[in-house]
Amino acid sequence: MAAKGRIEVQCPHCGNIQLEPELAKSTYCRKCSGYIQLGKGRKSSEPQEAKKHPGVFQKLEGLLGVQRTVIARCFECTGKREVPSNATSTICPQCGAYIDLQDYRIIGNYSRSIRTRGSLIITSKGDLNSNRVICESAEIQGSMRGSLICSGDVHIKLKGKLSGSIEAKTVHIDKKCEAEFVRPIRAELVNIEGIISARIISTGKVVIQKTGRLTGAVFGRGFSVEKGGEFFGELSIGNVEMTQGELLEAPSRPPESRREPDLGADFRLVPA
Repeated sequence: MAAKGRIEVQCPHCGNIQLEPELAKSTYCRKCSGYIQLGKGRKSSEPQEAKKHPGVFQKLEGLLGVQRTVIARCFECTGKREVPSNATSTICPQCGAYIDLQDYRIIGNYSRSIRTRGSLIITSKGDLNSNRVICESAEIQGSMRGSLICSGDVHIKLKGKLSGSIEAKTVHIDKKCEAEFVRPIRAELVNIEGIISARIISTGKVVIQKTGRLTGAVFGRGFSVEKGGEFFGELSIGNVEMTQGELLEAPSRPPESRREPDLGADFRLVPA
């Protein structure tokens, strides 16, 4: 009898029967490692989640008998698996954890957590309110609250205020972007072509293009402003480490003379 939330799946290659999550779209046989497509004919209950559709080149490759593949990396361990580029999910070969490969397109209010090796798109009318979102690449046009962790590129085309934090390999600020970032941007490379107000923590370089303007603070290992670009704020090059709470250490104070404590006070200051 299948456990709650799981279904029995029979491998079409070897006949092996195994349990898989009800929401799984595809998997691999644990006996022969054959690819198994699941969920055919089922309608998605989430209209905001867009599945991957084969493009013209993928269809042509299918006709020619060529199958493109991608490497799916596990969230729980260091396991990797090579899967077809149009796969929507898989199973880690090392720990058996479920790996989501779907693309998500947010077109309205969405408050569920997302953890996928696919891409994320927040449209201009989208509002993503999730504590933690993990994806491979992202494009932000609408509202986002919470923490976005992206292993690839993040493109920002927003006009307005962004309350969420961003951590990615590269962050591109679009030429038409006019945004205020409430929480810091953490990335290896930050390329600015639009107008933003933000704190940027970079382990690589921050580049302000000729159409870009940045107001705020930059903590990075490299910084450049192209002719025509503008920067207003604080710049720290070389040290990108920050203390807990994303605050810089307070400057040292000269020693004060010893004095008797005020016994009437009902509070005390704790060293930061």
